Amino acid sequence: MQITVPMKWNAKRIESRRSWAANGNCRVHWPEEIFTPPSKEVICAVIVTYHPDDGLFSRTERVARQVGQVVVVDNGSPDSSVSYLRRLSEKLQAHLILNANNEGIASAMNQGARWAGEQAYKWVLFFDQDTETAEDLVKRLCEAYYEYPERDKLAVIGSNYKDTHTGRLFLEQCPSAPHSWEEAKTVITSGSLVALEAYEMNGPFRDDFFIDCVDLDYCLRARAKGLRVILSRKAVIEHTIGRTTMHRLPWKETGTSNHSPLRRYYMMRNHIVLIREYSFKEPLWALSTLWSRLKSTILMCLFEENRRPKLKYTALGFLDGVACNFNRWVA
Repeated sequence: MQITVPMKWNAKRIESRRSWAANGNCRVHWPEEIFTPPSKEVICAVIVTYHPDDGLFSRTERVARQVGQVVVVDNGSPDSSVSYLRRLSEKLQAHLILNANNEGIASAMNQGARWAGEQAYKWVLFFDQDTETAEDLVKRLCEAYYEYPERDKLAVIGSNYKDTHTGRLFLEQCPSAPHSWEEAKTVITSGSLVALEAYEMNGPFRDDFFIDCVDLDYCLRARAKGLRVILSRKAVIEHTIGRTTMHRLPWKETGTSNHSPLRRYYMMRNHIVLIREYSFKEPLWALSTLWSRLKSTILMCLFEENRRPKLKYTALGFLDGVACNFNRWVA
């Protein structure tokens, strides 16, 4: 794959555009001359861990072969896990960042992105600790980048995935599709390739969300500024949302995620906050998301265990989302 060398850019021009973008609402023209195309050498992978399992080494090794550097950011795992991560980082020459406490997924991702930027990497490839990757993951994401006609505006390239529990693809394969990519409003964090130039313009991941909807907020914010989000059609990762179980309704089979009460709180609160913020900018997304949250809550009440605490925390999340209250600590 041929890499084109970006043109020399004017620092004052870039700084003025970034300042203009800082108000959060304007649409930005991202000048092509400051954009660096993705390749192995300029990509840094960031893996956020929390009580990792023994399979993390093989998963990280597969990622390390495809990128220039791996960063592991651990969110307050016990000493036994930290010892394991130290051995992993030594064998794979990964950079290890250890947080004394669980700082949340957004904060950990921002730590990894900042380190990557300081080391002059241009793209960051984010992963959850349990995500299985294909050997050609980076190759497929780069193909999507080069096929996309507005490369100078690409903020995020997401990965299509197969659900580990159900075996279903998020985006079904379509042999007649004209491109290897599809335009998207949002993509999941794991397997997403983020341009650091766009990260500087768009701002960091939202710390106050803590864990859920961090990816949704980042993508919606980028789109509001005129940047683009696309999804690679090729299924290049295996990933799961919660612990999906399938159930039969009279008219169809459906799944429930079996998230904990804590996760139910953050999912509802953060979704409601985003619906409030983007109901005018992304009305179809807001309506679809509201309906999705309602369906998820109904299915949880019908099929999942521990329904009472889950419903309680879902209600608290709804109330805090409506009030934009981020002061409640749920653990």
